[in-house]
Amino acid sequence: WERVYHDQYRYDSSFTWVCSPNDTHACRVRAFVRNGVVMRVEQNYDHQTYEDLYGNRGTFAHNPRMCLKGFTFHRRVYGPYRLKGPLMRKGWKQWMDDGAPELTPETKRKYKFDSRFLDDMLRVSWDTAFTYAAKAMIIIATRYSGEAGARRLREQGYAPEMIEMMKGAGTRCFKHRAGMPVLGIIGKMGNTRMNGGINALLDTWIRKVGPDQAQGGRYWSNYTWH
Repeated sequence: WERVYHDQYRYDSSFTWVCSPNDTHACRVRAFVRNGVVMRVEQNYDHQTYEDLYGNRGTFAHNPRMCLKGFTFHRRVYGPYRLKGPLMRKGWKQWMDDGAPELTPETKRKYKFDSRFLDDMLRVSWDTAFTYAAKAMIIIATRYSGEAGARRLREQGYAPEMIEMMKGAGTRCFKHRAGMPVLGIIGKMGNTRMNGGINALLDTWIRKVGPDQAQGGRYWSNYTWH
């Protein structure tokens, strides 16, 4: 038992990584690996060496820097509840398959839009997830484009100033924000590019406008009122 006790912190290698998708503080921490498996994660105690493009450096006062979520992050990576593929809400999928009818109180109840926590989740392939996401974007952008879309928004209680800023483009209804689970990956790169690029291309296809009039979605930060 003494050998097991003394060897419990033994490791074969280690590496540093930024715990960015786990929280917004972007702590740089160190993982310790044994037999190809991360055994534990600890603070790296080197924030005093950090330097930005302007020469500003961190201090020892930033050590230690890590939270309990970071300490247990590897448990979630290897845990049985880790999300390993796309899931789709059963009611929402049926709503899409039925042609995405107008969301009246009756249809919201039918497709469990007003009780999502009671709905079942379906495992789908990545191709299916991407296809349904693309179809939903087309439906939303089309439905809220032009004067008909502006009228729908007025009926839903949107402020006139917000509708005016849409400039007739339903793609301006898309609110893109860096979600917490994938903040460092899609939030800073893919989400922004899709919002300003792909959505603008979608607008040209729906409203038949040129690039000088095409409108992308709106990007909201973690600190923006929304």
